[in-house]
Amino acid sequence: MYWFYEKNGIRHDNVSEDNMILRIKEGELTASTLVWQPGMTEWQPVSATPLASVLTMTPSPPDLPSHRLPQGLSWILAFAPLIGLFLEGVAGGIAGMDEVQLYDAVSNGQFWYITLLLNIVLSYADERQLRNAGVDTTQFGKMAWLVPVYLWRRSRSLKLSPATFWVWIVTFVMVMLM
Repeated sequence: MYWFYEKNGIRHDNVSEDNMILRIKEGELTASTLVWQPGMTEWQPVSATPLASVLTMTPSPPDLPSHRLPQGLSWILAFAPLIGLFLEGVAGGIAGMDEVQLYDAVSNGQFWYITLLLNIVLSYADERQLRNAGVDTTQFGKMAWLVPVYLWRRSRSLKLSPATFWVWIVTFVMVMLM
């Protein structure tokens, strides 16, 4: 009997059961991959089909060592309050403000949302990069919108120094005092 599966929005038709098992063992198909075969009423994840037994036979590799995980975005994120302040100044310059208007606008937080968006985008990008590296981010990924909590939990979960957390705190305080 042949199987059908969905991957990246594309339906793959008439795949033999042996080929499906091979794809699961190679990690191409996961527990959440949607599959269907004649006799089924609707598409189901592999984990809800007889193919689920293959999932338990397929050992998953251990997590990558923390020192091999990408850290670049987390360090950019650590300096995001300062980078955001710079981008706020750029936004004021683009808006045609002179120096005094620009200083007043940035000091009064007229462009605060630029720094906020930068922090959120960088933290979600970092979380996605870690997830793509095979890290289970369920312990800290949902906190990506709350940057200091995200950085703290990230460092604890990955058994890394919390240096990015402390740098973010320091740069945030510096920006608030400016």
